[in-house]
Amino acid sequence: PLLNETAEKTYLLVELGTQSFFNEHLEFLRRGHSAECSLEAILKLSTRSSVDIGIHLMFGLPGETDEQIIETARIINRLPISNVKLHNLHVLRDTPLAKLYQAGEFSPLELEPYAERVVLFLRHLSPNIAVQRLAAIASRWEELLAPQWTRHKMQSAEFIEKMLAERGLMQGDLYDAGARSSQFELLSQHVPIVRSL
Repeated sequence: PLLNETAEKTYLLVELGTQSFFNEHLEFLRRGHSAECSLEAILKLSTRSSVDIGIHLMFGLPGETDEQIIETARIINRLPISNVKLHNLHVLRDTPLAKLYQAGEFSPLELEPYAERVVLFLRHLSPNIAVQRLAAIASRWEELLAPQWTRHKMQSAEFIEKMLAERGLMQGDLYDAGARSSQFELLSQHVPIVRSL
């Protein structure tokens, strides 16, 4: 009720820190929620309120594949989401990820391979979904270990936009409204709000 009351008076956007629709990635990140939980939360917000819904996604996770990037876009295309914010996984001091990084067990993506993943995602993403952020910005610079390009506020966005322009690519140029997502079907089997799918 509170969300609907507020949405009647003013524009209201709820953003969810989904980060990934693949449970192995969420387990690595120690998010404390599953992909099914994210899907259920999105559908509940959509069916029980009139708010706009945005999600945060993270790229550059260990074992991440191009197929998962494409699947992520296809899942989002089927959901009542108005916008996304993209983040790259970066390493901050005194964190469990820092220990993996210092032990040589994890290496964050440099800018170019990260940009390649973002471009792949964007090409499969519906052009009707707003992209509000292309990469993370390390707000606590003194704690950042890697990658160093995360320090620069506009460098990543400009790099990605230039890559798209030079290749003549754009958001949604591979979007297929009828494309199915096996991951979406798998996740939705465990979500009780089936009427929204």
